[in-house]
Amino acid sequence: MNTKAIIFDKDGTLLDFDSYWVTVSRVALADILAKTDAVDVTVDDLLLAIGVHDGVTDIDGILCWGTYAGIAEVLHQTLVAHGCTMPLDRFTEIALDAYHRYVGDGIMRPTCDNLREALSALKERGFLLAVVTTDDPYTTDQCLLGLGVRNLFDCLCTDDGICPPKPDPRAVHDLCKRYGLSLDEIVMVGDTLTDMRFAKNAGIRAIGVAKNEKNRKILSTMTDTVVHDVSFVGELL
Repeated sequence: MNTKAIIFDKDGTLLDFDSYWVTVSRVALADILAKTDAVDVTVDDLLLAIGVHDGVTDIDGILCWGTYAGIAEVLHQTLVAHGCTMPLDRFTEIALDAYHRYVGDGIMRPTCDNLREALSALKERGFLLAVVTTDDPYTTDQCLLGLGVRNLFDCLCTDDGICPPKPDPRAVHDLCKRYGLSLDEIVMVGDTLTDMRFAKNAGIRAIGVAKNEKNRKILSTMTDTVVHDVSFVGELL
């Protein structure tokens, strides 16, 4: 197949998820919790609600695949069960503000030591590179800049309030229209079931990324191709 474009997920695919998002979430959730009237609930309780178990994130937990609005809704439900009376819309504003203020507290570590070299090699071979993420424009830019790879991507699709988030396939259709691509010329690279569902909904091929056997088995239920990290993508294409 003549692949012309590669779509990458950001968190967990390019950016090491736990070292960044678990750290950011801990400080953001402590800040959020202090501004509510909930009782008998801890930061660890909130982390568990969004899919973090003992510092490790479930790849199908909402912190991995959800938007800020979706994460806020789950957090709000948990806090309401502990007496929180704050309306959801106000709580969502507070949650988003907290995550933005602590965006610099996480460790921006690439998922592989040669991330920039691997992506640069794909660019040199003529592939169009895109990122499709459920993160918002501000944090996406901060993360890609922190990884030193922002300038390698031709297109970013984020949770901007315009394009529906994954697994809705709208981002793929927009990419096809913008660059004159067909579906069989695009491949998705991601580390969650949402990424695999996104590829399936769009009708494009998918490459899963997983470093441990548990996640490899999970992703293998939706794709025949799972690699250790993105540095292996070039060999497949």
